[in-house]
Amino acid sequence: MYWPQYSWPEFFSTTPVHLLGNTYELPLIASLYGLLLVYLEVNLLLAINLWGVKSIMDICQFPRAHDAQYERHLQALAKAAFEKSQRAILRFGVDPYLTMPRWGLSIFFLLTIVKAALSTLVLKLLLKRSLGQYALRPVTDLAGMPVYALWNTWASWQVLHEAQIRVMAPITIREFVHELHEEWGKNDQFRPLILEALQYVSILKRQYNYAHFMLTETLLDRFELTTDTPLTGHFMEQVQQAPLAVRRSLERLIVFGVLVDGKLSWFEKRRLRELRKKGFLTYSTKAIRQIGTDYNQGKGLWV
Repeated sequence: MYWPQYSWPEFFSTTPVHLLGNTYELPLIASLYGLLLVYLEVNLLLAINLWGVKSIMDICQFPRAHDAQYERHLQALAKAAFEKSQRAILRFGVDPYLTMPRWGLSIFFLLTIVKAALSTLVLKLLLKRSLGQYALRPVTDLAGMPVYALWNTWASWQVLHEAQIRVMAPITIREFVHELHEEWGKNDQFRPLILEALQYVSILKRQYNYAHFMLTETLLDRFELTTDTPLTGHFMEQVQQAPLAVRRSLERLIVFGVLVDGKLSWFEKRRLRELRKKGFLTYSTKAIRQIGTDYNQGKGLWV
């Protein structure tokens, strides 16, 4: 970005632009050069990250050995993402086998570069205010280089983490739901509260999330549940009347559900705190955080 501009300042000099009788000196060549670099950077990030995702999937034999209905699930996820929120769309394009355009990831990396540029601008202002006249332009420009590198590293981690969750989630969910069904599949006190519990922690509202989508669909299929009946929204009132064994299994389901996507959102943390205050949750914050850490490290989700 900067080396050519310092090496050939004449080439990158400002261009006079006449507009409404006024003349403006605009850095058109430098701006076009910057856009070219952004285009190259986004495509390099795409190539590197999709190569990493493809390697993960090949090693784990995903999706063949994990999710027999992967293509259908992805199409359902895409539809839900377009209906729900723009943020969800950015999670698509991770799968190299998916025939969808990669614009979702492109936008994600582009936004990351914008964040890096704004962070660099703030850093430059701070340096100029602290160093004053000693804050030479080459120094402030080069000081921003690590900022771009850190933001790109963060973006790549997000993409590879999403791929990791997509690979681990199907088998983890199937094993958990199978175990839950073996114990509670015929229990009329447990079954009606499954979807109420998922709604309480907002999992039913985030079906653009691959792990949450799979968990909901697997529970519906295994327990032969239907979404035709409207939910009451009074989960806490209903669960207070349930036997202790049913409450403990619903607790496992909630903890599993909020952790299975590899992230614990602010809303989920708030819900867990509410459940702990009401005496429903026996897991401590530290224990839940440790379970989530183990899951993200590939050790399974043992609840």
